[in-house]
Amino acid sequence: MHRPDTRTVTVHGFKVFDPDSREMQVAACKATLDTIGKVATAELVPGTAEDVPRHALDDQGRYRRIPTGWGALA
Repeated sequence: MHRPDTRTVTVHGFKVFDPDSREMQVAACKATLDTIGKVATAELVPGTAEDVPRHALDDQGRYRRIPTGWGALA
C-alpha cells in the first residue's frame, strides 16, 4: 500500500485585495488551500502549485521563499 508523503505539503500562489491600489494583487507568499480558503478576498492563481517541506510553513500555513544572495531563491 502506498502512503502519501506527509513531510511535504502543496502550496499555491494567490491574489488578495489591496486597499491602496483597489485591485487584486499577487500575495508575497504561497499558502495551502486551507489557508487561502480562510481569506475572504483571496483568489487562487492557477498553475502555481508547488510541493514544499511541511516545516517551511509558518504558523498560518504560509510559505515564503527566502533570498539566499547566491543564485536562485531557497
